[in-house]
Amino acid sequence: MRKILIPLLVIVGLSFGLTEQERDRLLMLIQGLYKEKVYSLSAKKAQEYLDKTDPEDPYREKVFLLQLQAYIKEGDKEKILSMIDKVNSYGFSEDTRKKVYGIVLNYFENNPDDKAEVLKRIIRYTQGYERKQLLKKLAALYYKNKRWAKILELPPEKELNLLKLIALYKMGRYMDVIKETERMEKYLPDQKDDVLYYRALAFYKLGREDKAASYMEAITFKTPEVIKFLANYYFKRKKFLLAEKYLKILTLEEGYKDYAFYMLGVIEDQGKRYKKAAEYYKKAAKFKTRYGKLAKKRILQLKKAGVIEFKGKTFYSVRVILFYSEKKAEKFIKKYGLKECFTRPYKKYIAVYCGMYETKSEALKEKKKLIKKGLEDLIIEKIKI
Repeated sequence: MRKILIPLLVIVGLSFGLTEQERDRLLMLIQGLYKEKVYSLSAKKAQEYLDKTDPEDPYREKVFLLQLQAYIKEGDKEKILSMIDKVNSYGFSEDTRKKVYGIVLNYFENNPDDKAEVLKRIIRYTQGYERKQLLKKLAALYYKNKRWAKILELPPEKELNLLKLIALYKMGRYMDVIKETERMEKYLPDQKDDVLYYRALAFYKLGREDKAASYMEAITFKTPEVIKFLANYYFKRKKFLLAEKYLKILTLEEGYKDYAFYMLGVIEDQGKRYKKAAEYYKKAAKFKTRYGKLAKKRILQLKKAGVIEFKGKTFYSVRVILFYSEKKAEKFIKKYGLKECFTRPYKKYIAVYCGMYETKSEALKEKKKLIKKGLEDLIIEKIKI
């Protein structure tokens, strides 16, 4: 028995054998080296302090934090990461543990892969609510950086299932998306609409627009994009009353008004209700967008065809060239790819005009673009529609 005890006493003596004087000298040395920016040796001496002092020593946690700062100053990634495991092995207070987590996370803030590694290490030592919150944070990090496969590797947690579903969709695994959305109880109650949305998108990607529309319809709080999808779906199937219903909702949504007014005009146009169509086109024409330009062009066509008459409005446009025939003018537009340009009578000719703008400065920008295409002798004119 005596032979066994002696070696143990020797080991204990080596670990906790510092006198108070030796401890104080070592503390001063660690701090001095750090202040002199000798970080590697400061961290090494800090480790010596941690190895040789009693776990109840009041300065251990401060020395540990200084060691972490020394590794940060050195930029030693592996040692900084290792501090997550070390802080738990020493059994320090929760405040110190959380402080270390925060410092390490902050250090790797701009490196998504390393930050993810930090979170994974922290998760090993957490449980319950804290663990779930960290898993959600890790999943959000993967999502932000499009690490779809990494999201699928996360443990089975109800709070993560929606992100896993999105990851499957982003990876093009549409059949898996459909399979994973068959049981709504796998998701949180407030995620129902999102689950239906991705189920609908998966069917759409697989060419099942009918199924996609049915699940879009089942969404309780429809986003503008869902409403736009349904409007398009019903328009293509000539179910104009349903398309009109959704388009009128879109006229209230910023960023969708131009499209909604233009498509409402198209519906009226197809029913040969040209006056009503023109009213919608005029609303769409107020927007400086693709649909606004299309609306302006259609208004000109309707007026030229003589099917509508209303008080005109003056715009600035760029007159490009004159032809004797409509056919040659259209051929010219096609040749130069002038998709936003249109024809219009000019005296005894057919003129090609590009753009309709409320200010001359906007028309001047259009003129410069056309010059870059190799077109010359361009004139800015006022036209009334």
